[in-house]
Amino acid sequence: MNSVNRMVNNTLKLLCVANLGSTSFKCKLYRWEEKLTVIATAHIENIGKANSLGEVMIGQNKNSSEIKCNTHLEGFNYLINYLISHDVFKSLKDLTCIAYKAVHGGPLKGAMIINDSVINTMKQFLPFAPVHNSIYITLIEDIRDVYPNLLQAAYFETSFHTDIPEYRSIYGIPYEWKDQFGIKKYGFHGSSHGFIAHTLAERFSEREKIISLHLGGSSSICAIYGGKSIATSFGATPQSGLFQNNRVGDFDVFCIPALIDYYKDLKEILQILSSQSGFLGISGESNDFRDIQIQAEKGNKRAQLAMDAFIDNCIGFIGMYWAYLEGIDALVFTGGIGNGSIYLRKQIAEKLSFYGVRIDDYANENGLEIISDKKSSVRLYNIKTDEEFIVATKCIAVM
Repeated sequence: MNSVNRMVNNTLKLLCVANLGSTSFKCKLYRWEEKLTVIATAHIENIGKANSLGEVMIGQNKNSSEIKCNTHLEGFNYLINYLISHDVFKSLKDLTCIAYKAVHGGPLKGAMIINDSVINTMKQFLPFAPVHNSIYITLIEDIRDVYPNLLQAAYFETSFHTDIPEYRSIYGIPYEWKDQFGIKKYGFHGSSHGFIAHTLAERFSEREKIISLHLGGSSSICAIYGGKSIATSFGATPQSGLFQNNRVGDFDVFCIPALIDYYKDLKEILQILSSQSGFLGISGESNDFRDIQIQAEKGNKRAQLAMDAFIDNCIGFIGMYWAYLEGIDALVFTGGIGNGSIYLRKQIAEKLSFYGVRIDDYANENGLEIISDKKSSVRLYNIKTDEEFIVATKCIAVM
């Protein structure tokens, strides 16, 4: 790490880490000195809609305002102009690099400087992550056109999972499809699960057998052994594994012919499975776990079913990964639901009580980081993830 420090100190001043959604632009601006320091954060919502909302925080000073923002490039421009006007830097030349928390790079591993080859590979895997990859590709190419001298880098969400053994990443398909079409289990949320592995090793000396639960609008579970991913619930695409806020999760593909008989349009079916399913599809109320819990408490049976099914999904993967790891030392909750829901953490812990898992109700209800009872056979953690930190450190290493 010291050699990396010496190299970067001479070259890197400011690094912007971008996390893109279909209508959102989130980023953190870091300064690298002896360590990474966040000097600004930004969040733009409702890109492409009538009124976008821009929020920028510099230090402890936050500013929110309605802006006109039709594209992610306009969001980037808004951020740069705001930071220049507030003397964070003098011009875009002071920004060393923009680094992306990119989603699907297929066989690409780790952080890398973006070039034609990287972009072409992202395009090749567009069918696997059409919404996610298209957003990143568009901004990357727009910045290349408008700011050709700005260095761009990416760390792919699949990278943390490249050590998963082939016998666990292969589907039961003709083997040739793996090489011909790139069809295999890749896994995502790598920056989040990687941060959990890093944090538990650095702060809590947990280095061996960990199950990380990133539960939020998009959810996945990862088995970590010795700091490396050995299994994860996502597959070839971000649509698989646990069901999501409005994405289907694991689904039997042989149901599709019956749906085609009814809808007559495969694209419509895929749109329903990717945007009207998951929490929203089951509950019929919302894609937000908080709203569903409120409805369940009022006696809404479908809302209760959505919560029960999601928790049961989690227990199924935990049990499988417990076997893969041959026992576990730590179970970690992270993500918006994982950190935000006292109920979910308690329910999962209680359903694992036959393993000797015990939750500390006071610690759980007060949002402490260690939430297991002293008599628990497994340590339970409630850790806020920091995906941008992982992207920043990985991209600094390649610069």
